[in-house]
Amino acid sequence: MGAISELFGFEGRIGRVGYLCRSIAVVALVLALALEGSAALMRLVRPMGLGDYESANHALTIGVALLALWSSLALASRRLRDMGLEPAHILPLFVALWVVNTVLLEPLSRLRPDSFGVLETSWAALQAAAMLPLLFWPGRSSARIAPAGYEPSGPTAYLDWRGSD
Repeated sequence: MGAISELFGFEGRIGRVGYLCRSIAVVALVLALALEGSAALMRLVRPMGLGDYESANHALTIGVALLALWSSLALASRRLRDMGLEPAHILPLFVALWVVNTVLLEPLSRLRPDSFGVLETSWAALQAAAMLPLLFWPGRSSARIAPAGYEPSGPTAYLDWRGSD
């Protein structure tokens, strides 16, 4: 795999340490990209007064946020696969909840923070809690291995399920 597909690809599996390291790398990359893009906008647009700095900065922010979302979904997909779960069943639910938060909860909590601030805080806590299994749940490769020299007396139905009629 190349460096780009390590951070943005959905194929394969990834262990706990790999997930943590790649997540830190993505945060650093996205932060550097956002800072450099904002500095470039300041140098090019702001001094001469050409163009609209605010709308360009807003477009840059949306682009960087979507890049970070894509990368986090790709890494979570690979980590879920390593845990033995199917990402196609879990990630759409997370994306739907993220869209509801972005489109509905954030604007409502700005309008009425006393009523909807608790919901937005709960969503942030749920997102943090969802990361914990990704960081600490053991993968399929780290399952218990039989001791050396152990041989089962015969094939069981569980181990030989394809051969049974």
